[in-house]
Amino acid sequence: MDSILEPVLRELARDARFSAAEIAESIGQDEAAVSEAIKEAEDRGIILGRGAKINWETLGLSMVYAIVEVTVEPQENVGYSAVARRIARFDEVRTVYFVSGLYDLLVMVAADNMRGISDFVGDRLATMSGVKGTTTRVLMRRYKEDGVFLEADLQNDRQKVVF
Repeated sequence: MDSILEPVLRELARDARFSAAEIAESIGQDEAAVSEAIKEAEDRGIILGRGAKINWETLGLSMVYAIVEVTVEPQENVGYSAVARRIARFDEVRTVYFVSGLYDLLVMVAADNMRGISDFVGDRLATMSGVKGTTTRVLMRRYKEDGVFLEADLQNDRQKVVF
């Protein structure tokens, strides 16, 4: 089973809409084996969820995204993990990374408007126990996310490579 798991997961990561039959054809395996690999991956917690990349702006529904650099006071016996886990539980939080450099956590957040970002960072995130400081960077425009171009014209606008 594990011999086909990696190629199955790579196909799902590329496009979660692929059916077991499409994946089986793509990787040269039996559809039943692919279905079984997917179910096993879900049961083992390898596949954590499936979702679509949506360009909300094309529907007239804009979201405001921000990257918040968070400096944390590490806690005894748990380091940065306890604060990172508390931050990750907020609905506004899309992603939390523990990083090296001038700050400790990189937190990606989203809200319906700037006020939502401001309220979240100023009232809830920055005031959390264990958080020493925050720096917020509002994203002006998204072009590509998780390998997916968010604007159709970018897919055909590849630069020529000249040596």
